[in-house]
Amino acid sequence: MNLVTTPVWLHKLLGLASLAASLIASTAFAQSTTAAGSRRIEWLERPWGLQYILVVDDNWASSQRVTKKITEKRGPGELDRQWEEIVDRNSFHKTRDKWRDMPDHGLSVVAIEFDRDGKVSSPHKFPAPLYGKIDRLLYVTLSPGDYAKQPRFDLGEWFLGLGDVSTHWAPGLCGARDMPSPFSKTDTGYLYGPVFDPAPTTNATFGCREWAYQLGDPNRPYIDITSYYSKKADPDGPGTYVVDTMGWAGFNDVRKPIIGKHADDWFCLHDCPKGAKPGLIPDIKVWAAENGWPVPKRPTRIPVFPDPPAKSGHYPQ
Repeated sequence: MNLVTTPVWLHKLLGLASLAASLIASTAFAQSTTAAGSRRIEWLERPWGLQYILVVDDNWASSQRVTKKITEKRGPGELDRQWEEIVDRNSFHKTRDKWRDMPDHGLSVVAIEFDRDGKVSSPHKFPAPLYGKIDRLLYVTLSPGDYAKQPRFDLGEWFLGLGDVSTHWAPGLCGARDMPSPFSKTDTGYLYGPVFDPAPTTNATFGCREWAYQLGDPNRPYIDITSYYSKKADPDGPGTYVVDTMGWAGFNDVRKPIIGKHADDWFCLHDCPKGAKPGLIPDIKVWAAENGWPVPKRPTRIPVFPDPPAKSGHYPQ
């Protein structure tokens, strides 16, 4: 969905609402549970606005093993489920990465597509139609129907921004390392917090705010999901990795190619130009020139959009 100009007072109100939702979420699991241990929440009655949700997983095999273990331990009647158990990856891209040189390691891409009614239109393994929904804690979820009776597959949280500083990178779909919480100031894995630690290939420097900014920038022809590390953070490595990423586009957004650099290789991972299949980009300069686009550049500061009052960086035009 397009980023729109909104009055400052409304951005501040949305920022307070986002913080309030995070505070509520931190206590809801302890105070508002059913016998099966599920949140007692309902769906928001609002039109569905996303045409796709995209997940890039840097170790899909590991994710599948974890999902299997969680599924095996799930109690009867438990409605909270793992979305990884009902989808297959769209594509897989082997990477050259000495840190994780394993046979099953690479970049897996999963795309979940929706129609305008919110129905999942891409293939899945759930035995009934699924719909995109948002609950009252702003969790973005897949479910076949009623909250209290039907399974639900949480994908992330809908981030409304932090007041007037958020005009260029909200709203957006964020995960645990992107979404502000009461604990974010002391969390070294929270990308936009004051103690963020960019450990090599562990904590991504690209997150939901960078995605929203690039998606909404009319001058940017693609979304570069590369996580860029300094020599201090990655002394013996290439300094460029594609780490687990979640993104989206609204029905009014222009769908852009999703690209990223992992180690020494560039990849086009989704919505590649001229109908090309996702895969390795042999020469990023040639690829960019063939499409009349600028060569991607690293941001001037990491993270690009930290929580205020820190000074943010920017993407070069």
